[in-house]
Formats: sequence, C-alpha cells, structure tokens
Amino acid sequence: MELIIYGLVSSVLGFAGGFVVLWRKEQVRRIMTGLLAFAAAAFLGVSFLDLLPEAIEAVAEPHFIFIAFLVGITLFFVLERILMKYFHTHAHTHGEHEDEHTESLPALIIAGDTLHNLLDGIALAAAYIANPALGLTAALAIAAHEIPQEIGDFSVLLDRGWSSRKVLLVNILSSLATFVGIGIGYAAISQIEGWLPYLLAGVAGMFTYLGLSDIIPEVHHRAGHRHVYRAVIPFIFGLILIGWIVTQTH
Repeated sequence: MELIIYGLVSSVLGFAGGFVVLWRKEQVRRIMTGLLAFAAAAFLGVSFLDLLPEAIEAVAEPHFIFIAFLVGITLFFVLERILMKYFHTHAHTHGEHEDEHTESLPALIIAGDTLHNLLDGIALAAAYIANPALGLTAALAIAAHEIPQEIGDFSVLLDRGWSSRKVLLVNILSSLATFVGIGIGYAAISQIEGWLPYLLAGVAGMFTYLGLSDIIPEVHHRAGHRHVYRAVIPFIFGLILIGWIVTQTH
C-alpha cells in the first residue's frame, strides 16, 4: 500500500506542469513555438542528462548501452514509418505550413511516455525494496523529472489539435503504467534488474528521436526565418532546468 501511495504522489505531482498548460490553454497557444522548443529540450535533457548516464553508471561495460540507445531510435523510426504508411490521415494546416511530418507524433509521445512511466514504477519499487525510507524520496525525484516533460507532452498534444479532456485522459491512462511497473518491480526485481540499464538507454533513444526528428523540425517550421530568441531561449532554459533537476534529485 505504501508503494501505491508513493506511485500516486509521483504521478500527481508530475502532472502539475501539464495542468498549468491546460489551465492556461489560450495563453499557451500564443507561445506554442517556445513551448515546443522547451519540449524538445526536455526530451533531450532527460535522455542525455538523466537516463543515459544512469544506464552507463549501472554497468561495467557501456558498449551495449549505446547499442540499446540506437535500438530505441531505430524502433521509433520504424514505428513512425509504419504509422505514416498504414494510419495516414490528411495533414491539417497550422499557421503557414502543413504538419504531415508530425502527424504520428502523438502516438510516439504516448508510447515513449508509457514505457518511461513503466520504468519509473520499477525504479520506485527497487528503491523501496532496498530501503522503505527511500520510497518517498524516489517518488519526489521521479515527479521532479516528470514536471518539465509533462509540460512538453501536454503542449505538443494540444498543438496537434487534441482537446483538453483527451490530453488529460490519455496522460492519466499512460501514468497507470507506473503502477504496472511497481507491481513488476515488487514481484520480480531480482529477475529484471540486469535489464533495466538497457531499457533506460532504449527509452533515451526514443526520446532523442522525438526531440531531434519531430519536435525541433516543427519549431523550425513555426519560427521560420524571423524568430530566433523565441525558439532558442526556451530550448536553452529547458536544458538548464533539466540539468539542475537531475543534479538536485540524484
């Protein structure tokens, strides 16, 4: 029961940033280019400043960690091509450009976030099993990492034309993977512990693909040739924020 409560704490606090995006939805739409730049930074920051270093630190030989990272990128590349071929919808216009190149972005974000939540749940269970007193600390650390990422997730899904209700419902369903991870971790941590670094590296690859392949090109489309600081400042701020959070919570 304690673990379930800690999972709820991490999920609810992690949603805080997303709730702000939904609460100020109209204002958010006016600064969407900056928020998308922040979202790209959040995905890349979590990948290179949190997930990948954590995976490398957990193994003696990092060679296969980088292979897992590339596998994550490849899986999302293949998944995106499949989605674009077999689940194609007519592109709709945002401003001055069509966004066909990002039509599969919501599905990729949800898939990556769900797997990330699953691993968070396993990590939370592992921390609790090691020392029950670490349960709450781990939950708060997970929530701190999730807040900027959820801001990015909610912003991108709203930009794709999703309603606030749909964005909230899908993210709640995705967060349930945390509790699945808690159950798996509590029941079988000794069997799966050796795979966790490679799974973390795979998720880092998925997030890297999202940031570089889908979100940053969308920022370039929106900013065009005119807006430099509107994109650059939120991006750099996002990287600094993720770096600071990682430093504080580790």
